[in-house]
Amino acid sequence: METPQLNALRDQINDIDEKMLQLLEQRFAIVKEVGMVKQAANLPVKDEAREQAVLNRLRGQVTDPSLKPAIQAIFQTIMDEAKKLE
Repeated sequence: METPQLNALRDQINDIDEKMLQLLEQRFAIVKEVGMVKQAANLPVKDEAREQAVLNRLRGQVTDPSLKPAIQAIFQTIMDEAKKLE
């Protein structure tokens, strides 16, 4: 059963999803450029130190500690998919 409150919350989630989609598209476009730069410089796609630095930085910015595992998993997945585009 839907309620006006539930619909309003779902609308907010939809708006956030659209923003996230736009940001992911921007991120992946930059990732493709990174891949070209790495290829031109004969550098490996995988950079373990960079990945850990990104995850550590993001974990440090999470305000709700209970969300840290989920956010880390999401960003790990984003980085794994990004490597496929490089």
